[in-house]
Amino acid sequence: MSFITDYGAGRSETKVRPALKDQLADLARMLGGWSRDWGGLLALAVTVYVAVFIAWLIVRWPFGDQVVLIDNIGFLPMSIAGAVLAWRAASRGNLDRRTRRAWLVLGIGFAAFWLGDVLWLYYESIRGTAPFPSFADAGYLSYYPLVFFGLLLFPAAPRRGGQVLKFWLDSMTVLLGGGMVIWYLLLRPIAQADDSPLLTTLSLAYPVGDLVLLFGITNVVLRRPLARSGRALAVLASGLLLFVVADVAFGYMSIQEQYETGDWPDILWLTGQLLMVIAAQYQWWTAQRPAAEEEPEEAQGIGFSLLPPAAVIMSFGLLLIVARGQVETPMGGLIIAAVGLTAVVLARQITSLADNTRLLVRTRSLADELGRNEARFRSLVQNASDVIIVTDATGNILYESPAVERVLGYKPDDRVGTNALATIHPDDAARVTDILSYVTQHPGEFRTLECRVLHVDGNWRWLEITASNVLDDPNIMGIVGNYRDITERKLLEAQLAHQATHDSLTGLANRALFRDRLEHALARARRHGEPVSILFVDVDDLKSVNDGRGHSAGDALLIAVADRLRGSMRESDLAARFGGDEFAVLFEDTDGTQAEAAVNRILRTLEPPVDVEGQSIRAQASIGLAVVDDGGCEPEELLRRADAAMYVAKARGKGQYAVFGGEDRVGAGQITGSSHRDLRARGANQLRRSA
Repeated sequence: MSFITDYGAGRSETKVRPALKDQLADLARMLGGWSRDWGGLLALAVTVYVAVFIAWLIVRWPFGDQVVLIDNIGFLPMSIAGAVLAWRAASRGNLDRRTRRAWLVLGIGFAAFWLGDVLWLYYESIRGTAPFPSFADAGYLSYYPLVFFGLLLFPAAPRRGGQVLKFWLDSMTVLLGGGMVIWYLLLRPIAQADDSPLLTTLSLAYPVGDLVLLFGITNVVLRRPLARSGRALAVLASGLLLFVVADVAFGYMSIQEQYETGDWPDILWLTGQLLMVIAAQYQWWTAQRPAAEEEPEEAQGIGFSLLPPAAVIMSFGLLLIVARGQVETPMGGLIIAAVGLTAVVLARQITSLADNTRLLVRTRSLADELGRNEARFRSLVQNASDVIIVTDATGNILYESPAVERVLGYKPDDRVGTNALATIHPDDAARVTDILSYVTQHPGEFRTLECRVLHVDGNWRWLEITASNVLDDPNIMGIVGNYRDITERKLLEAQLAHQATHDSLTGLANRALFRDRLEHALARARRHGEPVSILFVDVDDLKSVNDGRGHSAGDALLIAVADRLRGSMRESDLAARFGGDEFAVLFEDTDGTQAEAAVNRILRTLEPPVDVEGQSIRAQASIGLAVVDDGGCEPEELLRRADAAMYVAKARGKGQYAVFGGEDRVGAGQITGSSHRDLRARGANQLRRSA
């Protein structure tokens, strides 16, 4: 005999029994949901009703003299509640078709039993006649085949050849064990009774119906139903099993003339019917969850059922009870010895099978743990924001994680087999090749670099790549890289760098960048003997524009001046805004004549009026020019000279310029080495003398 019910498909992932607090939390959530659903409220109400009814059957107070009437009436709500909730479960659209049909048929069976209860009440309590045999039997006896057919309709996972054989062996064990008890307690005495054919037939039909139900219960318990119906069917099978036990007990006590209305079989009937009500509601409730997928045959599970050994123990227990009066006879001794031997073999088999089950569960648990770890790693890799890439020593791509599609636009397998260096920016290729060569030659070493890589859209993306050498790892045997997109960071860095060296309003260089470029220009001039010229430009009447038309108009004027300065220069020249209305221009390798030509070009460029907020404003400026022929001047000194010349030009009038150190201009010998204030004052005096 086999008691390992591994016909059902197993789990690809071991179900871990939740902690008690998790189970209680699940129960609380379910009850909370039921309290907001009329079916759940009905099931809860029936539960309270059964508890009160059972308590009354035990104490029989008040109205203890009306036990028969109260007992007959008390059973009426049970079957009809089960029928209503079963039909409701059958209407659940997201259940599969066979499950809905099964609950529909079960609901009809429950309704048939309720009809039997109604007719029984009518005959016994209203008409005062014997309810057996009567039309009530038609309702009761219809219940058995309908429920049996409903149980067979529930879908289950497919079984392999060996599992089918085990299923039938276990089923036959349960049927033979249960049949032996039912035959001895009910069928044999009923068949031997001297009753009418009708009474005998009806009396035999009930225990036969119990055997049919027992087979249906066995069919549900010993095969794995779909996950969505598993728990509901377990509760349903428990209720039906209690119903069968109550039926057998009632029949045996009736034959022995020991049964009275309200005895303990009635409590079993009530409890069994309550479980059927709960099963129907639970099926409707669990149907809200996503449909469980059918599991493959190769994932067959191991389930241990207590039904077959329980049937064997029950049948041999009956045999011992029957043979207790024959202990002294040879047959009695043989029976007892056979029962003992069977019990030892059964215990040995159950122990071995339990050990095997634990071993198999342990093996599956370890395998599933490995599977979960692999799935966890795969999920981490597939959902990581960074890309993982594995290449050989020459850069050929062996693997690239799915994040590459988000970072570079390629499908994970698009670049496998190609060389990663082929998509590196030409300006970065040599550096990347050198780092790859270094990492390849140094096992365990890693390097981090930044480079540009071609996106599938044809644009370049900045990546930060960390490459490490795991060529010696037999599981990888490659260069493992981890890279992420830093394009936005590089753009931000460039923006911040630009903001640090450029004026935010005009986009021109600021004082810091201008001075840096001036230092480099003077250093080159000293080495090569090249001239350097700078202009100091002051926008005329900016203050009056700000005061009269607002700072927005002043800003627009400054932007127009900056644009015209930019447009009148060479690419090698540099224009800067020092702040307020002050600008500067640097001309490298430019002598005084060329610089004066540039000044005149700038003044002509500034002549056309500027349209500011619908009004024309003249963009005039005063310009001071300073030239050094061989770089023999410090940056600050050259700036002071240009500034002094600018004040001379401003003193001459709007739109003028002056050159530091020329004839009829600011004299070099007079102001060299003077302070900034003296330069301005002497420049003004020089201007007055030349005027």
